[in-house]
Amino acid sequence: MSDTIQGTSFAKTLRAIFLGIALLALSVACAGYLLLSEIRRPAGNDATPVEFIVEPGDSASVIATRLGTAKLIRQPLLFTLLVRMQGLDGKLQAGRYLLRANMTMSEIIAALQNSRVEEVQVTIIEGSRLEEIAEQIAAAGLVNVTEQAFLRAARNGAAFQSQHFYLNSLPPGASLEGYLFPDTYRFAVTATVTEVIEIMLDRFDEQYATLEREVTVPGATVHDIVTMASIVQREAAREDEMPKIAAVFWNRLKPEHLAETGGGKLGADPTVQYILGQRGNWWPRLDSLSIDEINGIASPYNTRVNPGLPPGPIASPGLAALRAAARPDASAPYLYFVASCTTPGAHNFAVTFEEFQRFEQEYLTCPSR
Repeated sequence: MSDTIQGTSFAKTLRAIFLGIALLALSVACAGYLLLSEIRRPAGNDATPVEFIVEPGDSASVIATRLGTAKLIRQPLLFTLLVRMQGLDGKLQAGRYLLRANMTMSEIIAALQNSRVEEVQVTIIEGSRLEEIAEQIAAAGLVNVTEQAFLRAARNGAAFQSQHFYLNSLPPGASLEGYLFPDTYRFAVTATVTEVIEIMLDRFDEQYATLEREVTVPGATVHDIVTMASIVQREAAREDEMPKIAAVFWNRLKPEHLAETGGGKLGADPTVQYILGQRGNWWPRLDSLSIDEINGIASPYNTRVNPGLPPGPIASPGLAALRAAARPDASAPYLYFVASCTTPGAHNFAVTFEEFQRFEQEYLTCPSR
């Protein structure tokens, strides 16, 4: 009888083991099915391309976190495990990609291995005017961008105001002169004119936000600051002089100096160059023109004869010039400056017109000029 009992007990134990194994296998199968389903399930149905950038050295977990933030995957941890299981951690290619929310994890992993967007690099130097920027962009090899199309879009500032807070003070009919931030850019070779301009405006927004709270000029709008910064950018050869040069121009607009500055005339030569510039020579020298000829140039941008700021920027200022225009040197009492004869790129600053004339004569008779 004991043998029978032992046999029955063994059979029960065996059945329990088989049942446990079956349940475990079923659980594994269910888990595998769920994981496979999750891997095959897109994060959404949106087929709109989303720009995604993988930086050199990004790990699978870093990429997964950013993909999750961008709503391109649902489970960053699962994505990381999947990449590691395939031996791809650290092997996903750095670059710029166009991904979509309706892609599966496997499709995204495949895309990050060999579907980088072909790009072109463009460097816009500080102090470039709109036409120069258009020439550079058009020559970069962007298949959907021409110089004429770029200029046509960039001259319609109102079309971009709703997406960019810092364009709120843009006057009616104004272009984007001054707001296309000078920097090095990488554009998809298929980028449109609008996409290129939006990227450059986004860069301006980022940079201006860093100094927005530094503005010390009473009543100055963003447009005023950018306009002044563009003049400072063209006048200054050295960044360390920019705050002082900005102070000179802002000082000339102060009520207490209007009598001495002809009602607040900036007298900035780059504004005259801006008027006279043309293809092949956008910033012509003024040496060959007499004072009467310069004063006779009829344009609201001619700050030799018109008081106050010109209607808008004359070029794209860099961050240093923007910061100088926003926060000029408060200790500088000067109203004039002249290029230095002895120090290349530097200027001599003057409080009075008589002092200015002495510096000017010194420069005009400079042997190295």
